[in-house]
Amino acid sequence: MSLEAVQMIIGRAATDAEFREALIENAAEACQGYDLTPEELEALEALDAGSLKAFAGTLDKRIQKGPSIGLGV
Repeated sequence: MSLEAVQMIIGRAATDAEFREALIENAAEACQGYDLTPEELEALEALDAGSLKAFAGTLDKRIQKGPSIGLGV
């Protein structure tokens, strides 16, 4: 279950700029409610912000969260 949570978090961070910033600023707070081991949380805290933002920037706008675009959720 925990690996699924990590995958969900990374996917959400890639498509949701607001969540991505929250994850970068304070992963422990952003990940509340997800079933993570301490090691997984530590790994998420160590994500490279620049790489995460760069990857998110390569995604089609239709699958990104935002007003009037993509998922829009």
